[in-house]
Amino acid sequence: MHSFLSGPGLKHGRVSLLLLLLSLWLLPQQETQAQVIYTGGSNMQLLYGRHLNQPADLATITVEHFGMVGAFEHFGFADLSNDVSLANPDLYMEWYPKLSLSRASGSEVSFGPVSDVLVGGGVNVLFGGSEDFFVYLLGPAFKFKLPGQGLLQLETFYYKQHGGEYSGTYQFTPSWDIPLPASEKVHFRFRGFMDFIGDRGPGTTQYLTQPQLLLDLGNLGGKPGKIYGGTEWRYWHNVIGLEGVNESILQANILINL
Repeated sequence: MHSFLSGPGLKHGRVSLLLLLLSLWLLPQQETQAQVIYTGGSNMQLLYGRHLNQPADLATITVEHFGMVGAFEHFGFADLSNDVSLANPDLYMEWYPKLSLSRASGSEVSFGPVSDVLVGGGVNVLFGGSEDFFVYLLGPAFKFKLPGQGLLQLETFYYKQHGGEYSGTYQFTPSWDIPLPASEKVHFRFRGFMDFIGDRGPGTTQYLTQPQLLLDLGNLGGKPGKIYGGTEWRYWHNVIGLEGVNESILQANILINL
């Protein structure tokens, strides 16, 4: 069994973690709040990028949605991606429903830096790939206290890919969405995630990270939070569990809140 904390791809994971720590350090120093303020919503993203380790390009249309009803919340997204023509694209979808123990119980379920504990699961589905891909996940998630608005959470899942040859494994996913105001007009937003997935039987451990640094373009014209522009770096170490097969793509990103 191979560890996801070994091999040449580790330095890329460290870069994303260092960026996350830097963003937290740059946040205005305010009293942390017990409950994370994160309203989410829906957005559409238009991405275009070049592979840094092979002569190919990638175009993607992404739709994301975060919603909350009472003690329940859910997050999902759909990626439509292929080369720049988007002819015969692949469709990849993930959906994660969760139950907040704090909101369900009516009393704060927190400890140390953790502001809330949630239980839930998820499904991952790919349409159009070379073979069927379906994964289900189950486990707890932890939200962390932050100054002001923003999101920092850690999801810890049991991960099972459909197919008799695949064994169950783990997935750890830290994710974040943090505002970084540099001045009254210039507002940045640092968001992204890292998926660490264990050995499933066929295939070794892998991790995928997609940090984004976005500028609030709408705020420059007095309409904050409407449209963002910036970059996303997608790095996948041991793609789909294939040892030594890595993907690195630098992409331009336009994000439009719906």
